Amino acid sequence: MRKLALVIALLALSTGARAQITDLTPPTPLLGALIHNDVALAQKLLESGANPNEGRLAGLPPLFLAIARQNLPLLRLMVQRGVDLTVRDRSGSTALMWAASTDSGDAALIRELLDLGADPQAVNNTGETALDWALRRGQTPAVDTLRRAGASDARRVKASLEKAVSLLQRSGEQFAAVSGCHSCHHQSLPQMAFGIARMRGVTVDEALTRTRIEAVVTTLKTVADEAVTNRDRIPDPPISVSYTLLGLAAEHYPASDVTEAMTRVIAAWQNEDGGFHTLPPVRPPLEASDVTATALSLRALELYGAHPEQRVARARDWLRAVSPTTTEERAMQLLGLVWSGASPSDISVSAAALRALQRADGGWAQLPTLESDAYATGQALVALNAAGESPTTAPTRWGLDFLLRTQFPDGSWLVRTRSYPLQPPKDSGFPHGRHQWISAAGTSWAAMALGLALPLDTPAAATN
Repeated sequence: MRKLALVIALLALSTGARAQITDLTPPTPLLGALIHNDVALAQKLLESGANPNEGRLAGLPPLFLAIARQNLPLLRLMVQRGVDLTVRDRSGSTALMWAASTDSGDAALIRELLDLGADPQAVNNTGETALDWALRRGQTPAVDTLRRAGASDARRVKASLEKAVSLLQRSGEQFAAVSGCHSCHHQSLPQMAFGIARMRGVTVDEALTRTRIEAVVTTLKTVADEAVTNRDRIPDPPISVSYTLLGLAAEHYPASDVTEAMTRVIAAWQNEDGGFHTLPPVRPPLEASDVTATALSLRALELYGAHPEQRVARARDWLRAVSPTTTEERAMQLLGLVWSGASPSDISVSAAALRALQRADGGWAQLPTLESDAYATGQALVALNAAGESPTTAPTRWGLDFLLRTQFPDGSWLVRTRSYPLQPPKDSGFPHGRHQWISAAGTSWAAMALGLALPLDTPAAATN
């Protein structure tokens, strides 16, 4: 008895309770029976008139001890004897949260409490819900039951997105200051994330946004004329320039002479077979695939090019025929097919192939030999969303749970680099040392995926 009571007392202390570990004597016979898991004695006491609301041990009422034992008959007997189902522990946690914390993932007590009126959206002192507690055990019947009852992790998703956006904006400014250039990983991909976040009611520093847009456009203007006549003036246009235009489009930058010039630069890199080629694959995953180059290029032409139909159609045919070998290529093939208006059957086949790469932990890995990470997971979820996958489907929920579970408190995700160090590292203020550039890209994809799981903030936001 004293061992279990000590555990309970320590648990209470960990949540801020001022229990005295030296005083572990149960204040009531019922609490003593529950500590011993003496169900027969507890039932006898209740049937003899014991008050199921009397006494606490280290801040825990009798109800919570019965729930911690996952004892459904005892819960029902306590309900018959008038137990207060709205009682909370010292951390503000509810009976439903305790029922959701079982490692077995069993949902019997959860269903019972929900039938008795428990609120699946209730939060404790730290903002946690029963769903948060259940998700710590993975995808279980408890999680499914809570979600069917209306439990939502939208609050947690939005908080995660807000942290990521804030970090990406700050580090993007520092990267520009230390490098003097524009990048896919610190500007374009974050801009795509900001566009989604803004429409979901997440605050974006608009002054920083305008500064970045002006800097990007100014840079493009200085090389536009020369780049049109020399397609090698800008490194790797099918990816670098295409990402730049996608980032500008996400910020609603209007078509102009400079964007039209950049689409001409991109178009000059299209092959006779319809695909776009990239540089040698020394900077995976961002700049290592003709599939990525083709998908991004056709999208950039659609967004800013003049009469791009023929080029886009040829690129779509190339994407239909290609055989992807990495998760990046699977996701980019799917995005390119969606963007180019491919047939529903082609999109369905591509989506199924990408979905099949999801791991048991809910995430996707960049390569079969690597662990799941935020880059591959976020990118896969964005592509599946573009193909019509609902945020409520099991694969999407598992992927989102992976992202929520693996985010660092500072708002970042760690993605490990495997690129050849062509450029000397420059500290952008983003975490994770030499992995910071690809981690910023991965954080951007993760932020996009989280944003797409949230409802639009207002009807007007979708059209602004």
